[in-house]
Amino acid sequence: MRPDPSSPELADDVQVSPEKKNNLFLVIVASSVGTLIEWYDLLLAVIMANVLSMQLFPEGGNNFVETLGIVATTYLIRPFGSLLFGNFGDKVGRKYTFLVSLLLMGGATFLIGCIPTFAQAGWVSPILFLILRLMQGLAISGEYSGAIIYVAEHSPEHKRGFYTGFIQTTSSFALILGLTVVLITKGLMSEESFNAFGWRIPFLFSAILVIASYYIRRRLHESPVFAKLKSEGKTSKSPVKETFKTKKNIGLILSAVFGGNAAQSAIMQVNQIITLFFLQRIVKLPDSTALLIMAAGILLASPFFQICGAISDRIGRKKVMLPGMILGLIVIPVMFYLFLELGNPQRLNATQYIDTQTTVIFIGLVFMLTISGTMVYGPMGAFLMEMFPTQIRYTSMGFVYNVGNGAIGGSTPVITELIKSSVVIGFALSSFVGLAYPLALILIGIIVNILYVPETYKNKLTD
Repeated sequence: MRPDPSSPELADDVQVSPEKKNNLFLVIVASSVGTLIEWYDLLLAVIMANVLSMQLFPEGGNNFVETLGIVATTYLIRPFGSLLFGNFGDKVGRKYTFLVSLLLMGGATFLIGCIPTFAQAGWVSPILFLILRLMQGLAISGEYSGAIIYVAEHSPEHKRGFYTGFIQTTSSFALILGLTVVLITKGLMSEESFNAFGWRIPFLFSAILVIASYYIRRRLHESPVFAKLKSEGKTSKSPVKETFKTKKNIGLILSAVFGGNAAQSAIMQVNQIITLFFLQRIVKLPDSTALLIMAAGILLASPFFQICGAISDRIGRKKVMLPGMILGLIVIPVMFYLFLELGNPQRLNATQYIDTQTTVIFIGLVFMLTISGTMVYGPMGAFLMEMFPTQIRYTSMGFVYNVGNGAIGGSTPVITELIKSSVVIGFALSSFVGLAYPLALILIGIIVNILYVPETYKNKLTD
């Protein structure tokens, strides 16, 4: 559904002079494309963790876990980045903040494609990888919150969930884009050539996407809600201090983190990353089959980000998010059990080839977990930004999102790998023990959401 750029109801009836008024369609396209590119950049290292562990680390040792450890630093630094970019966004504006984040992300991703291998530079290689991943973490911490707020502050009050749903879709499409670029690159050369130099191409390709997105975003004006606040001299002088100043705001932060955001991240991390690793490393499917299953299941469910966001505009955010978490709690253990039982029932350490019927079943399982993710993530952007006042919205929402989605939920892949490698358990459960962490986050999210999380969908952005 294409938004109406002439809607008189933009951003809770905030009036903007015609020469400064953004076209709502352009706002959504520019924000969504930029966020998609940043997620693409962030997820590439996860998609290619296997080859990076071979190229940037010495032979021997548990290089895959070490690679995931560096990937996890991207998520751990995000709360600090949210305070930096949030402070800037609440003082200077939404537009310029996510322009900076876009360029920072694009530059870091391009440079990852230029890192010398361990054979060429020794320990300089993983150190450079760590530094550039930290830069990516800082960038995404400013990008997502800014894009959500920017779109929501342009949207009609009764369609905030629907329009911000376009931003929510970007993480799934970014994964599909990353998988597609990697598959095409692999298909154009031999495996030896890909491992030698072809792995750099998807990272270098990001530069083209970033430059195009930057020029689109430069055409935008500031959001009407923030522009009005700034013209009245009511912007916060110290957004970080005000974010943690009152017990009420701290309570909102904690309820948002543990009442949905960390659980949502756990579902999405399982859906987009752990499932891929499980199919490749435990079930032993060929990379092409695993990537096909992931891409098909996620793509089929992608429209539900908008659908769930739109439903939450009508009945409330909690009434959509809570059933989504419950569905995720049920689907995850069933899905991984069926993956192994149908894909590699004898637990063989050789490549497994599955028939068409099993492939369709696996796509259906990924589809179901993606639906769970859309139910929680679809309304999540609107839900988080509706909780906080305009003066400190960028900082508060950014901190919540980057603690819950970043540090806590974003660490899911590396924590599941660490649990699998360190917890001694019976053979029958050894492949599944790592799932204890995301399932615990989801269960906590359900309990906190029921007991402590307020409904937000009728909140005015200008209150």
